[in-house]
Amino acid sequence: MKTLATPFRYMALLLISSALWACEGNRTAENTRERVLDTTETEDTATVVKTGRTAEDQLADFRDWVSSKTRPLDSVDTTRGTATREEFRKRTAQVESRLDSLSARSKTEYEQLKGRYQQWEERQERRQQTPLDAQKLSQWQEQLLREFQDLDKITDQNVREAYLTFMGEVRAKRQNWTQDDWDYVDHVYGLLNQRLRQIDNQVAAGDKVKIRTLQAEFLSLEAAADTRNMLGTMRD
Repeated sequence: MKTLATPFRYMALLLISSALWACEGNRTAENTRERVLDTTETEDTATVVKTGRTAEDQLADFRDWVSSKTRPLDSVDTTRGTATREEFRKRTAQVESRLDSLSARSKTEYEQLKGRYQQWEERQERRQQTPLDAQKLSQWQEQLLREFQDLDKITDQNVREAYLTFMGEVRAKRQNWTQDDWDYVDHVYGLLNQRLRQIDNQVAAGDKVKIRTLQAEFLSLEAAADTRNMLGTMRD
């Protein structure tokens, strides 16, 4: 009887060991599956965070778009199309759909950007109805650029001085300019910028920095004039 009980004892131990190994294997597989799920969920979340577009991102896109459309260089071309207006409506709708997510400062900037574009739009439409007079444009070019009125003679050596001359005239005479006057000034500025682009590779780095400062000053003065004109129109 003792000899017969021994095989049964070994068999029972073998079955118990197999059961324990099976349970351990199931737990290992489950833990592995949970880690895979956790990793996948984490990666998915990271992807959403990485690719998500915030309200501030949309405002930044709108800011860049308005700047590209309203820079004085574009003002040389008076053509307008419904595609640009439609794009403006689409971009403003995107920002306004998440307007509550913007800070108070960003909301103020957004209104300013809209106003800037709309003023530019009105200027372009007015130019289409009443194109700039070639003779008056020549006179304004002479007045604003003086010895640099012949744009072809502006080089990398004197382009900084050309901008300084232009801005000197703007500072001295801007207070007496009408909205129509600013149209001519803006056009001359655009022509000057075109010449700069033609010789940009030869212009010294220090001169570029100074020119950018002068360009920013002009844009600021022009924007202030547009704002005064807009407020005057509203009062009327």
